[in-house]
Amino acid sequence: MEIKIDILDSPSEKDQKVLNNRFAEYLKIQYPDLPPESEDKNFMVVAHDEAGEYIGAISCNYYWDGLEINTFWVKASHRGRKVGSMLLEKAEAFGAENGAGVAFLKTVDAKQFYERHGYETYGVLEDRPVGTSLYHLKKRLVKHA
Repeated sequence: MEIKIDILDSPSEKDQKVLNNRFAEYLKIQYPDLPPESEDKNFMVVAHDEAGEYIGAISCNYYWDGLEINTFWVKASHRGRKVGSMLLEKAEAFGAENGAGVAFLKTVDAKQFYERHGYETYGVLEDRPVGTSLYHLKKRLVKHA
């Protein structure tokens, strides 16, 4: 049997859908009780100043009993004023209220911030981007009985 391998440098929507559907089928067989991707909960926590301008925001995705922290930003003039801590705590609380047992993320330059909030490194990828390290961190939100 001959197998042909192609590189799709601009995969079509159809190609991506085929892959996603086949992977979803695989997951359903392997983990029949796993909630479907359609139940993922994307949310943001946003901080505003008195003029209503964004001074910080965090975007997250809750799925498979976990809270993934995706994008996190605080305006330079408000860093060091606990805005980031308040946003992170609010996101973690929302995740835990929705059943997340663990929070996880990746960061290049905010490792110490997350460690101060109870996160632990579980992986490091060097040279991502080149000359830096990409840290993968986690924090247990709900203690196992």
